[in-house]
Amino acid sequence: MSHNPPLRCAVCLRRRPLLCGGYCECGATVWELIPHEVPPGIVVESLEERSTPLRPTHFPALLSRALGGVVLGLKVLVGGVPGAGKSTLCAELAAQIAAKLDGLGYWLDAEQNRNLVQELFPRTGSSSRHIRLVSRRSGSGSKVGWRDALQAVPPDAAVIVVDSLQRWARSYVEQTTLLETVATMRPTVLVVSHFNKAGQFAGPMGNEYDVDATAIVRPKNIEVTKCRWSLCPRTIERPMAS
Repeated sequence: MSHNPPLRCAVCLRRRPLLCGGYCECGATVWELIPHEVPPGIVVESLEERSTPLRPTHFPALLSRALGGVVLGLKVLVGGVPGAGKSTLCAELAAQIAAKLDGLGYWLDAEQNRNLVQELFPRTGSSSRHIRLVSRRSGSGSKVGWRDALQAVPPDAAVIVVDSLQRWARSYVEQTTLLETVATMRPTVLVVSHFNKAGQFAGPMGNEYDVDATAIVRPKNIEVTKCRWSLCPRTIERPMAS
């Protein structure tokens, strides 16, 4: 079987036969590759053209330092065991993003009440002034689903925190749908995720592919296992609490 690429005459566009003395029937001797026909609806683009690079914005927050900055508008999955400080670090970063953009951040809470969420911010010297809480409970006391909760977030929000993925969406299908939904939203989104007994992100493996970066919060360090804008894996030490 021949592995020679298909050629055609550059003058009359006749296909070059397998046995050829170098001349086309029209007398020309210049051959060119036959363009490959792309199926209808499929887009093939050149990578030579300049595109907008992913430019991270650097914040003092520990989570930002671990990620090598934050590309505003992208999505980060933050996981760890209970009590590791996932929500506290997300609160620190969310407060700084909202303040930097002079906008509002929205905290979708499915685990803690208003007072407990408020207490997350002083732990890192952060302010909750730019943060608005979207509770899991409605005014009548009934549960609110994540779809309704996200509808309460305006398109120009500075940042969204989903705490936590597994509490808002218990089934694997719902978790995937939630992550796919926030991926289409303009704000930066920090999604808090539980860990399973094996010490990995709980839920389907696809959860890690549906976000732009993944950070694992441990008592002594933060490990970034995936990041679209910085080299990884990368690990930074956490300062000891005073």
